[in-house]
Amino acid sequence: MLNNLESFLQKSTRVVIIGMGNELRGDDGVGVEVVRRLKRFENKRLFVFEGGMTPEVFIAPACKKQPSHLLIVDAAELQMEPGSWRLLSGNELDAGLFTTHAIPATEVSAEIQRRCGSQVAFLGIQPKTRDVALQLSPECTAAVRDIVSTLQRLLSF
Repeated sequence: MLNNLESFLQKSTRVVIIGMGNELRGDDGVGVEVVRRLKRFENKRLFVFEGGMTPEVFIAPACKKQPSHLLIVDAAELQMEPGSWRLLSGNELDAGLFTTHAIPATEVSAEIQRRCGSQVAFLGIQPKTRDVALQLSPECTAAVRDIVSTLQRLLSF
């Protein structure tokens, strides 16, 4: 996972990260929590957006930042242990891989590539539960810390 994320970001000049998910459904909100924790690190190279359940709304604002790379973070059924995460390129996505949102992740990816010309990847995090809850599981909380720390190191902020 780290090597794929490192490879994806290696030649990045401007990075936009959009966090997806429903924070009222436990671990489904893990992508939103990642970007909330990254918000304080925004700079001329990093921009974050809370996409929530409608990330397509943030395509135009994200494109205005002229990102070389765009990363979408969301809970995903990866058939892994809760809290595990993995980077996927747009062409690796299966229909329905990510949680249900207004527009499937594959369509969001295609629209971003069409409108922004950015490289797009998805960082999926295996949820423990998507039951109605306001908190993340300990496994997904640990994944958030790991992802934020990894991005800090890779993007040097």
